Amino acid sequence: MLAVMAALIAAGLSGAGTAAALDLRDLPKTPGPVPCPSKGPGFVRLPGSGGCIRISGRVTAGADLGAGHGVAAAAPAVAGRLAIDNRADTDLGEVRTYLRIGTGRR
Repeated sequence: MLAVMAALIAAGLSGAGTAAALDLRDLPKTPGPVPCPSKGPGFVRLPGSGGCIRISGRVTAGADLGAGHGVAAAAPAVAGRLAIDNRADTDLGEVRTYLRIGTGRR
C-alpha cells in the first residue's frame, strides 16, 4: 500500500499528466464601449438598448484650519460625489434619468 502511494506522489510531482496552457488569443473578444456623440461628451451606449449613459464623479480632500474656533487645530475636510446620467430616445422625445449622490463636507 505504501509503495502505491509513493508511486502516485512521484507521478504527480514528475508531471505525468498533461497540462493545458491558456492562450489569451483564443478567448472571445468583447467590443469596447461605443460612444454616443449625439448626447454629449462622455456618454457611451448601453449594450442591447438605445440608451446612453455617463458616469462621473469627484473626490476632494483638504484641511479645515479654523476647526478649533480660536485654537490652533486642523480637521480633515473630505467630500465626494457620484453622478449617473442616463438618456434614451423615445417616441415622445428624449427621456433623461439623473442621479447624484454626495457625501462629506467641504
